Amino acid sequence: MSRRWDLKWVALTLLVGTLLVVLVLWPIGELIAVAIEQYGLEGADAERARQSAVNTLAVGLLVAVVAGSLGALGALVTERTAVPGKAWLRVGILLPILIPPFVSALSWTRAYGPGGLTDDLLGVSADGLFGLFGVVAVVAVNAVPLSYLLTVAALNSRVESDVERAARISGASPASTLGTITVPLLAPALAGIGALGFVLGINAFGVPAVLGSPVGFRTVTTLIYEDLALSARPEAFRRAILLATGLVVAAVTFVIVAEVLLRSVGTAPRSAAGSGPQLAKVRPRWGVAALAWAFVATTSILPLVALGLVALTRGVGLPPVPENLTFANFAEALDGRLLGALLRSVGLALLAATVGILLGAGVAALRKRRFGGVFGVVVLMTFAVPGSTLAVAMILAHGRLLRDTLLIILAAYVAKLWAVGHRAIAGSAENVAPHLYLAARSSGASSFSAVRTILVPMLRPALAGGWVLIFLIAFHEVTMSSLLYGPGTETLAVAVLNLQQLGDVPVSSALAVILTVPLLLVAIPLLTSSRIPRRFLGTG
Repeated sequence: MSRRWDLKWVALTLLVGTLLVVLVLWPIGELIAVAIEQYGLEGADAERARQSAVNTLAVGLLVAVVAGSLGALGALVTERTAVPGKAWLRVGILLPILIPPFVSALSWTRAYGPGGLTDDLLGVSADGLFGLFGVVAVVAVNAVPLSYLLTVAALNSRVESDVERAARISGASPASTLGTITVPLLAPALAGIGALGFVLGINAFGVPAVLGSPVGFRTVTTLIYEDLALSARPEAFRRAILLATGLVVAAVTFVIVAEVLLRSVGTAPRSAAGSGPQLAKVRPRWGVAALAWAFVATTSILPLVALGLVALTRGVGLPPVPENLTFANFAEALDGRLLGALLRSVGLALLAATVGILLGAGVAALRKRRFGGVFGVVVLMTFAVPGSTLAVAMILAHGRLLRDTLLIILAAYVAKLWAVGHRAIAGSAENVAPHLYLAARSSGASSFSAVRTILVPMLRPALAGGWVLIFLIAFHEVTMSSLLYGPGTETLAVAVLNLQQLGDVPVSSALAVILTVPLLLVAIPLLTSSRIPRRFLGTG
C-alpha cells in the first residue's frame, strides 16, 4: 500500500508539473523570448509606450495608497469600534468584490457622468470622471475589499489584544493606543497590502477602457488591447509584446515584496481573551457609522441604482419616470446572440472553478513534498501576472492550435485563477491539527482513506469558498476574454464592453445588470447570515 501510494504522489507531482509547464511556464517563456527578439521601439510608438507606462505607474501608486488607507480605516471601524449595524456595514464594504470592475466603471458614468443620475436630478456631474481621477477612484473602490479583508486578518492575528488593553488600562486614549500600538504592529501588513494594491492598479483593464480610453488616457493594459485587437501594424505587435513583458516584471516584483511583508500575518500568538478592546467609543458613535455608510452609498449603492435605472429607461437622456420605463432593453440583451454569451460565461466559469479548485488542492497536497514549494510560488506568480499579459502569452504559445476557441479562454482562466484555489485550501490546511490525520493512520487507515475521511471534511468550507470565488472572478473576467475571444466565443463581459464602446447605453446597462445582480442576490444573504461573516472575516 505504501509503495502504491508513493507512486500516486509521483503521478500527482508529474501531473501538476506538466500542467504548470503547459499553462504557465511555456506561455511566459514564449513571451519573454519574443520580447528579447523584438526589443526596441522608436518614434511615436516609443512615446505612446512611455506615456502609457507613466499612466500605469501613477494609477498603481495612487490605488495602493487610496485602497490601502480606506480598507484599513474600514477594518478599524468594524473591528475596533462599537459602530452600530456592524454586520451590515461589513457587507457594504465587501460589496464591490461582487461587482465586476468594468461594471463599476459603467455604473459610475451612469451615476456621476454628464447626463447621469446626479446631473439629471441635481445638475451636478463629476468633473474629471473620465481620466486619471475616475480610473483611480473606481479601481481603488474595487480594491478596498481586499485591503479590508487583509487588514481584518492582521488585526485578528498580529495585533495582540492584551497589549492594547494594557495601554488603555494605563491611561492611554483610544487615539494614542491606535497610533502607538495598533498601527505599528500592522505596519508590515499594511505595506504588503499596499504592494498588492499596486499590482491590482497596474492589472486593471476594464476601468481604464471605460473611463480612460474615451479621453485618450491609456494605460499599458489598454494600449496592449488597442495594439492587438485594433491594429495590424507589426510595430504595434512589437510594442504589445514589450509592454506585456514589462508588466510581468513589475507585477512579480511587487508580489514578492507583498509576500515577504505579509508572511508574518496570521503567525503571531494570541491570548484567549477574545477580540481586542473597543478602541473608539468616541461620541457620537452614529457619526462614524454615517460616514462609513456614506462611503458605501456613494461608491457602490448609488452607482448600481443609476445603472439599473438606465437599463430600464427607453432611451438615453430620458428621465427615469414611470412612463419612460421599459423591460425592452433586457429582452434585447437576452436575444439569441447575447444569450449565447451568457451561457458561455456560465459554462467557462463552472469549468474554471472546478478545474481550478482541483488543481489548487493538488498543489496544496504537495506543499511539503519535493517541488511542492516551487509549484506554490509559480502558481502565485501567475496570479500576479496581468490578464492582458497572460492572454498575449497564451496566444504566442497556443494560438496556432487553439486561437479563437473557448479552450484557450478556459486555459487562461485556469492558469490565472489556479492560485485562488491553492491559497484557499493551503491556508486552511495549515490550521488542521495533524494529530487527527496521524491518529487515523495509526488506526490502520491508508493515506488516501485518512485524507478522504479526515482532511476533506475539515477543508470543505475552504473548498466551497475557493470554488465560489474562482467562479465569480471567471464569470466577471473581461481582460483576457477581450483578447482571446473569436467568432462564436464571445463572453458576456466582452459583450457588455463591446456594446458600451459602440454607444448602446441602455442595452449595455441591461447586460451589466444581468451580469451583476444575480450574484448579489445570492451572495448578500450569505454574507448577512449569522455564521458566514465570522468565518469569512475571521472575526469570531
